[in-house]
Amino acid sequence: MLSLTERYMNPTSDLRKTFERVVVINLARRRERLTRFVRSLGDWPFEMPWRFEAVDGLQVGVPDCWNKGPGAWGCMLSHRALLGSAIASGVSSLLVLEDDAHPAPDFAALAADFLAKVPQDWDCLMFGGEHLREPVPIGPGVVRCMAANRTHAFALRGRMMPILLKYWHHYNTEHCDIVLASLMRHFNVYAPDPFLIGQDEGFSDITETNEGLRFLTARQLEAIEQPTGG
Repeated sequence: MLSLTERYMNPTSDLRKTFERVVVINLARRRERLTRFVRSLGDWPFEMPWRFEAVDGLQVGVPDCWNKGPGAWGCMLSHRALLGSAIASGVSSLLVLEDDAHPAPDFAALAADFLAKVPQDWDCLMFGGEHLREPVPIGPGVVRCMAANRTHAFALRGRMMPILLKYWHHYNTEHCDIVLASLMRHFNVYAPDPFLIGQDEGFSDITETNEGLRFLTARQLEAIEQPTGG
């Protein structure tokens, strides 16, 4: 893994120690996405992410049971490897980012507000995602996720980490984010409302198509497209 701190130093922040490990998953052949990701971070409030090299589904091939494409299989293997490494290292909390994660404007302040309000019993935090079932409002700006997919920006800690890894190994015919979503009713999973991290535009190795910037509100997208300042 390669630290990004040499290029972008984190300003002093009370949130730096929120997560014991912060990682961004990136394919060796997609280093341009890593560059774009780092540029999008801005005033990042947590520890700077370490690069975790993704498994390339085009290189390793897919098993006969898998019909979701090589990109999605590589994604599953990457998340398994990342979570397994964290557990083996005794990491107690983990923030996982994919290299197409794109924070909303003023992310640092919004994340601080969310974390000040979120219940302290959390097992998983979905900073970005897509609700498959209607979430339950907990308070201003905080909802409990009943089923939310996407794995571009989520945090795990404690008891959920080994259980999710077990399910990722057992349910090896479904996307990793769908497996994550299916577990949410058994854990304390919360999200900011609205989400604070979207998925950037560009070619997706999962869908094998060009995607636009998505999973943020219209106001957030407009602020990204038309930034203020000199």
